Amino acid sequence: MAEDPPGEAPWAMQLVVRVERSAPPTRTAVCTTAAVAVVRLLADDRALPGGEWHPRVRRWTDGAIRKHCRRARGVAWERVETLPGVTVSEAGAEVRALVPTALDEMPPEVAKLQLSGSELEDPDVLRTVDPVPGGPVVVSVCPEPFLPLGKAAAACGHAAQLAAMRMPARRLSVWSAAGFPVAVEHPDVARWTRLRPRAAVEVVDAGFTVVAPGTSTALARWA
Repeated sequence: MAEDPPGEAPWAMQLVVRVERSAPPTRTAVCTTAAVAVVRLLADDRALPGGEWHPRVRRWTDGAIRKHCRRARGVAWERVETLPGVTVSEAGAEVRALVPTALDEMPPEVAKLQLSGSELEDPDVLRTVDPVPGGPVVVSVCPEPFLPLGKAAAACGHAAQLAAMRMPARRLSVWSAAGFPVAVEHPDVARWTRLRPRAAVEVVDAGFTVVAPGTSTALARWA
């Protein structure tokens, strides 16, 4: 795993979820939307070589890649929308992926947002999703240990990022043209055990937050 340069503060991509009291999104919708938002930001022209965001993205990807998921509503959400990044709306959820920044240079509009909170309901949770040719990337969230919402959303974002990095160019072109769709499943332990050795992407957590180092938190597959 890459490490941050000595003496420099860690960098992270902040994922901000809009959670209004009157109509909160579901857990799976947040995980799905976070994954799409990460990939769309990294594929944005402004994040590519020569783009205005590229130096910050490059510094982040050159070090230990961290993602933090925060919550916002009302005016706080409106303030986040003015910061450099990409907003994605999927299945009733809204997530803004912000251009990575050093943790000691985070905008105050972001630094004061909650990193944790009550869990969201998930009435339509999917236990089994299999990839289809040219279809969404399927991201599987580990059944054990249970990942809090923010950790699960960040893990899904990382799985989608690694999928984009490892996918053959022709398949990536198809995925990009479709807007980088993602389907999130929450398999049981038996299915997770079967999928893990066959998945093209496995997210192994560095243990900075919540889970122990080396924990497998998410998988990504495509056809």
